[in-house]
Amino acid sequence: MEWFLNNLKEKTPFSFSRFNDGELGCIMENSNFIASRGAQKNSTELSYKLKECLTHQQDNYWVGIPCPNCFPKMFQYSNNLVKNYQFKTLAVDLINKNYQRFISEGIPLLQNYNIYWVGGEDQDLTEIKESLNIIKQYKLPTIDGFSAYNSIKGEYLNFEDNSVVILSLGPLERILAKEWFEKKDTLTYLGLGSTFDPWTRGVHHAYHKGTQKPCKICN
Repeated sequence: MEWFLNNLKEKTPFSFSRFNDGELGCIMENSNFIASRGAQKNSTELSYKLKECLTHQQDNYWVGIPCPNCFPKMFQYSNNLVKNYQFKTLAVDLINKNYQRFISEGIPLLQNYNIYWVGGEDQDLTEIKESLNIIKQYKLPTIDGFSAYNSIKGEYLNFEDNSVVILSLGPLERILAKEWFEKKDTLTYLGLGSTFDPWTRGVHHAYHKGTQKPCKICN
């Protein structure tokens, strides 16, 4: 995760869009696939946009793909598309074995930025605002977040340069991280998914508790 920390330290705008099993399921499977822990039903449009974002290439647009050990078929599929792209990493690069570093080193660096929060309507930012300077929160549907795509897609025009946008909204966050950075690359977009769930939703996933499945690569 050195790329993440160094970009924040140097105040270099970048974007991080993560494609793990849920997103690859939407791309590879049929329209009946359900992603985001049951919150996002797949569709032809969603699948197309996710594949477009997975294969997008741009300076400092970071794409995270599945772990080759945990999801070998999905890794092979995505790696064949992304190939030797310079800004390729693991989808779980900021969590799993690196989660404690994200907390101890990443959050202090994020404290140097004004932050826009784009997430689900069930997220309470009261606690996280004690650590981060969140200047605006966008509350979108927790279920079928992609349904808000047309209403939110132009919001990047209102973001201040050199700020950070934290995205926490299932597959839609991947699309916005790509499209917003493509159109306005003077700030940073972070698709962080469930990273802050203990603070915003009172939910602790396995990687928050250190009980995730052992893996020689990502854990």
